[in-house]
Amino acid sequence: MGSNKRVGLIGRLDPDCELFDGQTVKTRMMYRLLCKLYGEGNVFVVDTKDYRHNAARVAMQTARCLLTCKDVFVSLSRNGRKAFFPLLSFAARHLHTRVYHNLIGGWLARDLGEYPRQVDYLNDFKVNWVESHQLVESLGKLGVSNAEFLPNFKYLDEVDLPATRHYGPSYRFCTFSRVQELKGVGDAMDTVERLCMEGLDCRLDVYGPIDPDYKEEFDTALARCPHVEYKGCVAPERSVWAIAGYDALMFPTKWKPEGIPGTIIDALTAGVPVIAAKWQYYDEMLDDGVTGFGYEFGRNELLAGEIKRFIALGNGANELRKGCLARAEAYSPEAVADVVAHRIEDETCREEAR
Repeated sequence: MGSNKRVGLIGRLDPDCELFDGQTVKTRMMYRLLCKLYGEGNVFVVDTKDYRHNAARVAMQTARCLLTCKDVFVSLSRNGRKAFFPLLSFAARHLHTRVYHNLIGGWLARDLGEYPRQVDYLNDFKVNWVESHQLVESLGKLGVSNAEFLPNFKYLDEVDLPATRHYGPSYRFCTFSRVQELKGVGDAMDTVERLCMEGLDCRLDVYGPIDPDYKEEFDTALARCPHVEYKGCVAPERSVWAIAGYDALMFPTKWKPEGIPGTIIDALTAGVPVIAAKWQYYDEMLDDGVTGFGYEFGRNELLAGEIKRFIALGNGANELRKGCLARAEAYSPEAVADVVAHRIEDETCREEAR
């Protein structure tokens, strides 16, 4: 791609790297991809972090972006979509801006029931990239004619991973997500303590930013769980390095419309099997008995049984390890970069042909 091409990116970039949530990480990864394609100096960023408290700055940056960039990438939260979509729709219609919406999360179809006007906005964009084939189908039924699948992806530090490893007799597990009730962190903690009481030798390390509303409850839970330790936050690029030493990652989420969580990509890339609740898009990422084990969503009491099932494998868990590493290839930045680059090139050629 031409290095003189100028593109825009609207999303929560947080250049100081103070945030570690999925929205911010995904925006940073798209920024890095665009910089590799077009050069850092040719990517104009509108950082939407705390946009309500920085309205003047964000408004000026957005106007400049839309006036100077023909191709604009957008990664916004639910509230961000409500705030920015009307303007982006106007730019697409009247300024002929090519808007590429890279969806955050997996609940857009539900949102359209509450905000049906957004269907018109979405159809004004060149494409709406979503992380799930199921969601492409759901959006099509709701009238969104330009939804396409684009896998979530992450740039990750390379880690030298052994082809096999020894499992047991002691086991180390981790969670790697926002620390909040909806992620099921408390259930993971209680489950590990219960298994230890039954005589199993296992520990749990918890990673991720603590939700302020959950902090008191989490601190109380930590005090009663001697086999659990909070490890803080890890830079997104270092996640594989942090996870690689664990036997399995737990993902007992209670939030069914999870999209394609970056933490699962981390685990797959690290060759670490996943023990997870079967959220809405589980089957698009994970394969029961191949990449780990899953259980019925909403029944976190089944988590203990799946952990025991994993432990019973012993070194047979190396087969799950192989399954994870093979599955991780689907979420490589290189595969996504090809899709993005070809789409931009095709749209540019079409417009020039007119």
